Amino acid sequence: MISLETTQPALKILLVDDDRMTRLHLKNLVCKAGHRVVEAANGLEGVSAFENEAPDLILMDVSMPVMTGYEAATLIKQQASERFVPIIFLTAHSDDESLAQCVVSGGDDFLAKPVNKVLLNAKITAMLRISRMNRELEVYKRRTEEEIELSHHVFDSLTRRMSDNIISEITNWQRSAGHFNGDLMIYDKSPSGKLYLLLGDFTGHGLSAAIGALPTSDVFFAMTRRDFDAASILAEINRKLREIMPISHFCASGFICYDAETDLIEIFNGGLPPIIVLDANRKIVSHINSRNLPLGILSAGSFQPEITTLTKKIGYTLILYSDGVTEARNSDGQMFGEDRLNAALQSADAPYSAIKTALEHYIGSQPLEDDVSLVTISL
Repeated sequence: MISLETTQPALKILLVDDDRMTRLHLKNLVCKAGHRVVEAANGLEGVSAFENEAPDLILMDVSMPVMTGYEAATLIKQQASERFVPIIFLTAHSDDESLAQCVVSGGDDFLAKPVNKVLLNAKITAMLRISRMNRELEVYKRRTEEEIELSHHVFDSLTRRMSDNIISEITNWQRSAGHFNGDLMIYDKSPSGKLYLLLGDFTGHGLSAAIGALPTSDVFFAMTRRDFDAASILAEINRKLREIMPISHFCASGFICYDAETDLIEIFNGGLPPIIVLDANRKIVSHINSRNLPLGILSAGSFQPEITTLTKKIGYTLILYSDGVTEARNSDGQMFGEDRLNAALQSADAPYSAIKTALEHYIGSQPLEDDVSLVTISL
């Protein structure tokens, strides 16, 4: 035999029914289960009691004067907003249309009249369990929002560090797969006029990416502003990430150093798609493929960056992008791919606009599966 008495926490239950004897009967059942009851004689009183008493659960009759249970439930759900307050309808109707109306108006469950005390207790227990899960989800949501806000703050701080040194040669576009783009794009000019740029695609998204961005940017700006060479900067970023980050968290990176005095371009690719070099006629001069592991994997003693050096010619353009560009899918599930990217470069538009327009047209309204980053440097 199932007992009505339970060890569940005491709830404040709002009982809305125009029949006094029904209220007395249900109040007796609910109080025996250890809960507290607030009564209302019609839907309008029920809405008022909800505002004043903030109940944990509502037992709502359907057919009442002044305001029906359907109308009251709709108003209560609007007032509750994101807070989950379960409503169990009490109804003598068993037709599909009436039961469907219970759900449409905001009901979470229903009980047939006359109410069975075992079913009543079981429904209350089930709603309590659902309420507990909703509260846990709300806590998780708040924590996630806090992490996203923190991540935005971190990356906004990095952007502000670059804002005093705007470089007209650089154009970039980023689009997030979720609330937050975990790719890092930073650049700077040294006192001697060297141009440095790093595009990083960290493992993970959100806060985990922001954590890696902090030491990376600190090393980057500290060393570029002292005119360190590319190999030294990369080695120190790698050492720092390896030292403080878990082995599963690393940074696929593209790094550019351009010295206008010597016209030399140093290019490092560690885990990104090919870095494209275009000449003034929009012809591809070179694809700089990844010849290095992402930063943060190798120990300091094992890290020996392989850097490609080119001599700049008038009209050169460098294109860096994350794998989110080529792996973006259309509504048929097909990837954008490197072939479509290279085809876009043959259009009349500037390289940046050509790729961005082609990608946006290709994916349409399809949600992204990964963050997208695109950077062009016109030299």
